[in-house]
Amino acid sequence: MKFILSLLASLLMGLSALQGQNLSVSGAIKDAETNLPLPGVTVFIPELSRGTVTDATGRFTVENLPSRNMTFQFSFLGYATALFKINPSTQKVPLDISLESATTTVDEVVVSGVYVMGKESSPISIEKINKGSILKNPSPSLMTALAKTPGVSEVSLGPGISKPVIRGLSFSRVLSVYQGARFENQQWGADHGLGLTETGLSGVEIIKGPASIIYGSGAMAGVVNLIEDPDAASGEIEGDVNLRMYGNSLGRRVEAGVKGAGENGLFWSLRGATESHADYMDGSGKTVGNTRFNTQNIKTGIGLRKNWGDTRVRYTFLQQELGILDENNQELLVTSRNDRSPQLPFQQVADHFLNSETNLFLGEDKLKATFGYHWNFREETEEDFDQVDLGLRQANFMYDIKYYKSLSQETETIFGIQGFYLKTINDENAAEILIPDATKDDRSVYALINHATSQWVLQGGIRYDYRKVTADASGPHFLDYGFELPGSPEDRTLSRSFDGWTASGGATFRPSNQWRFRLNVASGFRAPDLAELYSNGPHPGTARFERGSAGFDREQNIQSDLGIRYRTADFSLSAEGFYNVVNNYIYFAPTNERVGELIVWQFQQDNARLYGGEAYLEWHPVAVPWISGNTSYSIAIGRRRSDQSFLPYIPAFRWNQELSFNFKGMGKLLRPYVNLTGSLLLDQNRPASLEEATPGYYLMGIHLGSSFKIWEQEMDAFVSANNLLNTNYLDHMSLYRPFGISQIGRNISLNLQFQF
Repeated sequence: MKFILSLLASLLMGLSALQGQNLSVSGAIKDAETNLPLPGVTVFIPELSRGTVTDATGRFTVENLPSRNMTFQFSFLGYATALFKINPSTQKVPLDISLESATTTVDEVVVSGVYVMGKESSPISIEKINKGSILKNPSPSLMTALAKTPGVSEVSLGPGISKPVIRGLSFSRVLSVYQGARFENQQWGADHGLGLTETGLSGVEIIKGPASIIYGSGAMAGVVNLIEDPDAASGEIEGDVNLRMYGNSLGRRVEAGVKGAGENGLFWSLRGATESHADYMDGSGKTVGNTRFNTQNIKTGIGLRKNWGDTRVRYTFLQQELGILDENNQELLVTSRNDRSPQLPFQQVADHFLNSETNLFLGEDKLKATFGYHWNFREETEEDFDQVDLGLRQANFMYDIKYYKSLSQETETIFGIQGFYLKTINDENAAEILIPDATKDDRSVYALINHATSQWVLQGGIRYDYRKVTADASGPHFLDYGFELPGSPEDRTLSRSFDGWTASGGATFRPSNQWRFRLNVASGFRAPDLAELYSNGPHPGTARFERGSAGFDREQNIQSDLGIRYRTADFSLSAEGFYNVVNNYIYFAPTNERVGELIVWQFQQDNARLYGGEAYLEWHPVAVPWISGNTSYSIAIGRRRSDQSFLPYIPAFRWNQELSFNFKGMGKLLRPYVNLTGSLLLDQNRPASLEEATPGYYLMGIHLGSSFKIWEQEMDAFVSANNLLNTNYLDHMSLYRPFGISQIGRNISLNLQFQF
């Protein structure tokens, strides 16, 4: 109680001290070579999620700023991004900034490591995929677009259902973060996808490696952090309309949004999207029946920003209708080419996400509080349109409160509490039961420290977590169905508790602009999910009977990452290596037992290790600035430590290539470009027990586009052709692969974006 009273008193004194302040930062931006002003440069402050753009004379002003060090990012197409730490209370004169021409970004701000810093400075390996990259090379699924990143792939069940894989680890080992809060949508199911779309995002950041110290259970492989579009600048109203069409699946997507902000600090946003796809065709021209899907997405928000900080409330609704291929009736599922109506089997998923985020600036300190409530409704229908086979309702309240304490200009600490309370309930009218009703009560405390100088960044932290999972199968519908918990307890309830410590430490050393060295050692953990502990029933859509074990221990891993980068004006060469030791690794395997016509799949536990890395070469010759290219090579190997056998669902080695031609202008075409891509997947000849090897294949793509003026406004047009050679192939990570079902063939898309 004394601590809470002291904290409240500090908050009141801090807010009182800030009253009447109206700090601002202004300046001018010019071309480093010509000294000419640069209009249209984006000035962005990630800590505030807002900024502005320079006017026709290259000048800018950002007002209502707190008195603390913040990162200012200056970015403009064709120029290297510039990052500066600025304190508005000490910046008395206007900034004079020169941007150098560059065909690549070189460095940019990342926020997923909690501390806002340049990606090159972070000891944690973080990949950033901007919205522009997704628009120029789109995919029907957001996860498929992200899976082109080195070290990242996907487990898929058709184009509408996919989930992330980071360096060989997937399912509940990768955490999704949406609007600053964990996004739980029953991702443990093989036929349950990421469940999020690109609507209203500015980009996605992917942490490659354990991030449990920051995000808790489920982040032992890494994090997929979806970054919201920045708030509107004061006194501005802006919007955009995006139209997209896909040739292969006859897909169509419409997205529109508008956002604004008043001079009094009030800001708001509204955005919606709808997307529809028919069944896709593979490389042989064969239609793969019931791979159709439809989604609708609405999101809105309102907030207030003042010199004391900001607060915002957001609401998101996402509805999906997803076809599921029945491997026993493939031919019967093929209907007319443009058919989008649901057919058996299929699943319907609805998500409601209510979120609030508040930042209070207390001098050089900051308090950040994030609260969220997430409703997830999932229905899987197999036999009859009027009968739900599997129906699950999930409600999750989550919280994350951080206090940022500045110790000096170079050192900052974070103290935080974090947790969630999740409740899963079966639909009493569902025909089948896979898992019991259950609750998860998760609580944690953590502390982090960051020390940054011009050459060094040092980070470290420690965290304690406690989770209690309680299953309840005492309801009449469980009795009638004959559902039994593991061990068949008399009261038909069962509880498990998981707790423990995790820690991490890392360093980045940048002795010059050419060299960067990065080392990070982090431990992570994952408490077993509900299916692994308590499942005991048929899983619709997967044609198997699944059985868990309530005796599982929590997974615990420790991973070492080493990264080296060398850069010149003409090229950049980097390499990242990792070694990951996982204790109590839980995996899924078939048995010789059957329940009815279904094979029993049993969750099992063993120790494992994974190792590999990524190498990346980027080429951007100064003498020919309109040409650039890059190539990357990714490997991941996973083995059980007991017998050295391979782990299941480990991606094949992959070699990516890209060559780009970017022009400043061609008549009425503004910033046209042509981009050639290639991806060689090698033979996956390291299959797990009862898993087959998968032959390699090569995919080629071409992407081109430009901006042009229409009605005094800019419009962007992008044309993209993926799998240009119409290769017919099997993906080792596809859940359809065991049935010999090929992936999507040539897919040409057209994307139009109109901003106003």
